[in-house]
Amino acid sequence: MKEIVRASIEDCSQIERFRLVTRLGNAILSNGGEVFRAEQAMEYAARALRLEAFNAYVIANGIFSNVVIDGRFYSSRICYVPLAPTILCRVDALNDLSRKIAAGKCGPYEMRMRLEQIEHMKVLENRGKVLAAGIGSAGFCYLFQGSLRDTAAAFVAGVLLYLFLLYAAPRFSSSRMMQTIMTSSVLALCCCLLCWIGLGESLDHVMIGAVFTLAPGVPLTNSIRNFLENDYLSGLIRFVDAFLTAGCIAIGVGVALRFWMFAMGGML
Repeated sequence: MKEIVRASIEDCSQIERFRLVTRLGNAILSNGGEVFRAEQAMEYAARALRLEAFNAYVIANGIFSNVVIDGRFYSSRICYVPLAPTILCRVDALNDLSRKIAAGKCGPYEMRMRLEQIEHMKVLENRGKVLAAGIGSAGFCYLFQGSLRDTAAAFVAGVLLYLFLLYAAPRFSSSRMMQTIMTSSVLALCCCLLCWIGLGESLDHVMIGAVFTLAPGVPLTNSIRNFLENDYLSGLIRFVDAFLTAGCIAIGVGVALRFWMFAMGGML
């Protein structure tokens, strides 16, 4: 097996192997993988694919890498990777691929084919996301001592929230910040309406439960982890992203509550 892999490595050009290594790191990062894991996977893959003097510098939204080919310096590859939510099934598949490459069980051609399969791997369907949003909202509402009626209202609000986020918000704006503001505004109005018609008892509990599905908990946690690992640049990038997301949620909810009070004559 290892002889076959070794032969396939020799048949593939060094530039192509370099691109595959960079593509592996890009895939890990773009699917929500950790910065250190992307850098580590690239180093293992470069060593397994026999790339000389490979160096990579990875931050939360970018990859900088270079390599020596045929005794001369090859121009660095710079990849911009937008911040994205975590897709665990793809991250797990990429980690498994990385282990196979490091063990010498996967050559360049198998690596390319497997990367293409992972990039087209099916994730949770929108119906599942909507249902999960409703269950999550209801769970957080009940956790913060909401009544059963509040929990039911939070479930409905969470479902409506993700329906708007998936199908309506992208049509109004391509900016993630504007989408967050619009989505949180719609969420707040839905919570007010559900309490007004009598489904929910406490607007505070319903809104707290529903808004938690938008809270940037993972980016904030990852930013703290990056700071503790002395990766200040990646930590700062993720902290700013979490801070702006939280600010957009606050703006959207505040505008919606203000509008509701104006429409209802100052009543919440």
